[in-house]
Amino acid sequence: MRVAGVQTLLESSFLNAGLKFVEAPSCLLLLMPRFGKDFKMFDAIFPTLSLDITDLLDDTLRQCSICQAVAQWECLQCYTDVDITPGRLKQFCPTCNTQVHSHRKRTSHSPVKVGVPAGPWPSSLHCARQTMSLFAVTSIETSHYVSFIRHGPLPTDWMFFDSMADREGGENGFNVPRVMACPEVGRYLGLSEEELSRVDPASLREPARRLLCDSYMCLYHSPELSLYK
Repeated sequence: MRVAGVQTLLESSFLNAGLKFVEAPSCLLLLMPRFGKDFKMFDAIFPTLSLDITDLLDDTLRQCSICQAVAQWECLQCYTDVDITPGRLKQFCPTCNTQVHSHRKRTSHSPVKVGVPAGPWPSSLHCARQTMSLFAVTSIETSHYVSFIRHGPLPTDWMFFDSMADREGGENGFNVPRVMACPEVGRYLGLSEEELSRVDPASLREPARRLLCDSYMCLYHSPELSLYK
């Protein structure tokens, strides 16, 4: 089945729209590429457990994709280049930018300058990555939302919440919500995108199918930044 990871979707969206974060967010809500119940761009969405936003931050230190020096250039056209790790953001130091774009296949590319904090900086950069953790996913199949919430540090610490799991009293009755442990979610989130693409959708059992095939919004947070933002 056709699978897209949230990491890839976020990077491609930011790159194609020319967007950057002004500062690292403490919480991030991401809508998935779908419209209603009838249009879904992908068969399944892979909710990346750890979202790396380092290269999406403006005016921050970033490593050259080739030599790990301080990156000063970024190239949209190189994003899909099969010869330079396709599907990853590409940023280069001045030397590597010149070398990469001197190739006849890339002379038409239009790299752009990126903001870099005032230096000086070492020739080889080793900076900490800015990541965010997945803590919830909301999904919708037909008429109402259900939620998957992470409640602990273990891979299996997931709960499933359905506000309309059952109904009492017919037309004039009321909905009966349900909350239950959902440890099997951790098994699927531990797969790679390639491994998940080989899974037969018909073999997915509820509620894992709703997480992967009906996801509507993925919610991320930074535990460290949440302490003071």
